[in-house]
Amino acid sequence: METQIVRIAGGVEMPLVVSGHMPAGFRHGFTTCAGGVSAPPFDSLNLGWKWGDDSASVDENHRRLLAASGAATLLRASQVHGVRILRVGRSDDLAKVAGEKADGLCTDEPGLGLSVHVADCTPILMACPRTGACAALHAGWRGTVAGMARAGVAAMVAHFGCRPQELRVALGPCIGRCCFEVGDEVVDAFVAAMPARHPDVVHFTPGQRSRIDLRAFQRAEIEAAGVLHDNVDASTDCTLCDAGRRSFSFRGAGRSTGQLLGFILRK
Repeated sequence: METQIVRIAGGVEMPLVVSGHMPAGFRHGFTTCAGGVSAPPFDSLNLGWKWGDDSASVDENHRRLLAASGAATLLRASQVHGVRILRVGRSDDLAKVAGEKADGLCTDEPGLGLSVHVADCTPILMACPRTGACAALHAGWRGTVAGMARAGVAAMVAHFGCRPQELRVALGPCIGRCCFEVGDEVVDAFVAAMPARHPDVVHFTPGQRSRIDLRAFQRAEIEAAGVLHDNVDASTDCTLCDAGRRSFSFRGAGRSTGQLLGFILRK
């Protein structure tokens, strides 16, 4: 993945992390901290309203991102760390969708942007060049164990007739294996759900807490669902390592942090 600088009205520059794996007919990106108006500790492009930032600042940040994305609107849902995925369209009311408890959105309508909020969880974007369908998914460790990545592939197949082998997938910045230390109960949950006992997911170190690689699990599930290995692009960025510089991290700062956003739309 690489960082692109998008310039919008007023000379504002917004860095977006993008994947070269996404088809040409789609626009997408993962935000960083930069390009917004929020004051510390939410500086500057905080896109989440729920942890105490000034709502007018968050609204302005969303206005800027909407301009940078090229979308007519950016839909979002009320994320609950589950695996429910909503199919949405132009006729759907923005506020009603925002109130739905779901962790994924999908559509095949052009110009309609889909988005997910994260602050250590993985934003997963999917696109199908043949059907024009796309999806945005939110996967924390609970959603990952429950199979959100696999559910995303299934939704694209069921709703739009996509073939798994033609899907393109981007796994955005999240907390990395370097920093995601967990207790035994989380390890047990991953071991029980691990696709084919994938060896790269749980890392044991004698005398220390175990570490989890969320993206390794998600990639294994996506490929097990039929997506080609070369069609999956995974960021190597860790939100906790980059906290305060490029990323927001809930684990690093708790409720004194902002939220990043992943988005996708068909042009």
